[in-house]
Order: sequence, then structure tokens, then C-alpha cells
Amino acid sequence: MKTKNLIIILAIVFSACSGGSEKAADQPEGWVGEWQATWTTDPASFEGVEGLTDFTMPGVVTFDAEQVNIKAYGFEGCVFSKDTLDHSLRWKVANDSLILINDEDTPGMIYQIKEQSDERIHLQLMEDIFLTLEKKS
Repeated sequence: MKTKNLIIILAIVFSACSGGSEKAADQPEGWVGEWQATWTTDPASFEGVEGLTDFTMPGVVTFDAEQVNIKAYGFEGCVFSKDTLDHSLRWKVANDSLILINDEDTPGMIYQIKEQSDERIHLQLMEDIFLTLEKKS
């Protein structure tokens, strides 16, 4: 009986101490690297808004083991931004979501993963913002 209890206790201790692979699961290796990015939205959502001439925005998203760097190249008439944006965040993948984390007190942005392959990832933010990532060679 003591041997059985010892085995159970050791199994619990080993499983509690083996959190090292959790990080790898949260940050898939296939995502690490530089990706060409294109944000898009439906023009119908902005019908009647003056000054908007384009509903896409190009950029580059670079994932490394700890952080993601997002560069988005806004321009005059772009629905997303008229300026270039450059921001680094922590990131993880959980279930069907890419979670971008600014700091522990800020929930961050959550993109739903709609489709993914080694070369392309389709993401959705809210109802009408889509991000397509294409792996740069």
C-alpha cells in the first residue's frame, strides 16, 4: 500500500514540475520568423465615412520565442491608420486564438485563428477585421 501511495505522490510531483513544455505549446515553432501582413476590413462597415479610400493595410509581423513585433504601414485614407505603427508585445497561442499581451494588467488583443498552414495564417479580430500572414522566405 505504501509503495502505491509513493508512486501516486511521485506522479503528482513530476507532473506539477514539468511545466517546461507548456511554453512550447503556447508558442508554436512554426510561427517563429517574419511574416508579410495584410489587415483588411469590409468597406460596407464604413459607408458614408469621408476620407477613407482604402480598407487594407500592409505590414510585417515578426515572431520570436518571447515577443512579436508588429509593423503596420498606415497611409492617408487608410481605415486603420494614417501613420506607421511599430509595437512589440508578448504572445501566445491558446486553443484557436493568438493572444497578444501588452502587460499583465492589460488583457491584450485576441485574434481568432481561422486557418493556418506552414506558409499562411488567417486571423480574425472582432467581427470585421481580418489579418493574413504569409511567411517570408
